[in-house]
Amino acid sequence: MAKRTISAENEQVSVAFMNWLQQLVLMVGPKNAAIIAARAMGKTTGILAPRIQDISYDMPGCYMAISGDTFMNLRKNVVPSLMDGWKIHGWHEDHHYVVNKRPPKTFGRPYKSPIEYKHSITDFLGTHYKMISQDRPSGGAGDSYQHIVADETKYQAKKKISKLTPAKRGGELKFRKSVYYGGVTFTTDMPNVNHGEHDWILEMEKNMDKEQIKRIIYAAFILNEIRAEVFHAEQEGNRSKIEKAKRKYKRWEDRWIAQRKNSTFFYVASSLVNLDFLGFEYLLEQFEELDFSELCSAIFSIQPKLEKSKMFYPALSERIFYRDGWYYGKLDNDSTDWSEEYKESSLDLKYVMHREPIQAGMDTGGMCSLVTGQEQGNKLRVLKEFYTVGTDFLPELAKQFRDFYRNHKEKHLELWPDRAAFAYKKQGEDHASKFKKAIEYDEFGNSTDWTVTIMNEEQGTIYHWQEYELALAFMTRSNPDLPELLIDANTCKCLKSSMELAEKLIRTSKDGSKTIHKNKSSEKLSEKELPMKSTNMSDAFKYFICRPKFLEKTGGNTVRFTGLPGVR
Repeated sequence: MAKRTISAENEQVSVAFMNWLQQLVLMVGPKNAAIIAARAMGKTTGILAPRIQDISYDMPGCYMAISGDTFMNLRKNVVPSLMDGWKIHGWHEDHHYVVNKRPPKTFGRPYKSPIEYKHSITDFLGTHYKMISQDRPSGGAGDSYQHIVADETKYQAKKKISKLTPAKRGGELKFRKSVYYGGVTFTTDMPNVNHGEHDWILEMEKNMDKEQIKRIIYAAFILNEIRAEVFHAEQEGNRSKIEKAKRKYKRWEDRWIAQRKNSTFFYVASSLVNLDFLGFEYLLEQFEELDFSELCSAIFSIQPKLEKSKMFYPALSERIFYRDGWYYGKLDNDSTDWSEEYKESSLDLKYVMHREPIQAGMDTGGMCSLVTGQEQGNKLRVLKEFYTVGTDFLPELAKQFRDFYRNHKEKHLELWPDRAAFAYKKQGEDHASKFKKAIEYDEFGNSTDWTVTIMNEEQGTIYHWQEYELALAFMTRSNPDLPELLIDANTCKCLKSSMELAEKLIRTSKDGSKTIHKNKSSEKLSEKELPMKSTNMSDAFKYFICRPKFLEKTGGNTVRFTGLPGVR
């Protein structure tokens, strides 16, 4: 007898698109899921969202922790994507769940009453989701969780996320029969350790029993077939067939659940999983835009090897980057719906000095980059980056700056632009003057109350050897006369990537002398790739740090290098 299927055209059927990996994760339903999936795979909307729903149905009223690298990322990206995923799978805000507020009386109740509902979600089953970030760990203090969810684990340190593990407790009598009790759900794309990303999720592969997973999948396929039998029996109205099919379903459901106990499902998937939805053109675009190493990592989820090419910033390390730079006082009092975008400003920065001038380095060209920060006593802190590409130019760059620092008290910008920005100054066409005007006056010609002082108009050429040596001194902290360099990893992601990818080239002249250069060929990349891959942003950083008073601190070098932009 042929197996009976269910037609998508049937009025009793609700249809939602899922690729085969998303379906597989739901069919396995493991206690622990660790999924490494490439770009455009639908990790949050297609894997996390429906799996969280399953967990809630299985443990109604439980507590779940949703972990992110920063609370700002949870607010702007993770939770809105979850909400999009829930909508696809039938859950709607204020009907099936509420965000940041007490749920209606018609909702189920969590197994223990929450102290407050801020930074949380509660669904109609009573399940309570607490948002916890690595830059704000106190948000989860004192609670116990029956399941832990983390998106983009490559940005989350194992040591910090492990602190949540002891909190996987509580409610044992109520929830211990659930497969999901005490489990975790982790998703990310392939980590690149060369960029300071965390690859501890790879360790979870050794916890997977492949034979156990095969048995689970076998039982799941049979369950799906029996579901079709139940459906058709109910459509026919045959009571005998219905009861028989339901008894059969219960037997196989018990077997399926038994096999899932203490299971771990680890899977690495490429973007090809979602090719039916993305289309072959998407893959062709990626081949054209990405270099081979990034194509392997971002599209095919191939673990990157350590790069052997010499870095222009060889002393670049994680200790230079700080990840606790968000201040959440403004966001906590914000009443904007979480499905709407939150527009951050300098009020969201923990370490900005609001009554001191902002300082910035700027590089212009096909991409215009602005690196802003402040010298704060014995620290030189990079606070925020801005950029424009293509037809967007200096007015747009200035507007980004004004919008972000709109609440800054001391509206004074000290600007160090690249020397090329002074070209055509006599004709009034120089980029430095145009940017200064775009800061001091808005697009309608109104004064903004900002004043700009151009700091390096008389400064000579800054050679690559000078930047190389000064950056080395800053990053090794070998010169006590220089302030400590600190860069916000959350607000300066393009700068971080630009510095990590910047390549050092050494050439030998006819007389045998060696010169060092920064490989500038990346500035010819497509507009889409420029922000993260071009040396343009690192050049803005160059002008930010290469101030005469800092360069003087590294004087006396015996090796002299010349800069040759565009060298391949």
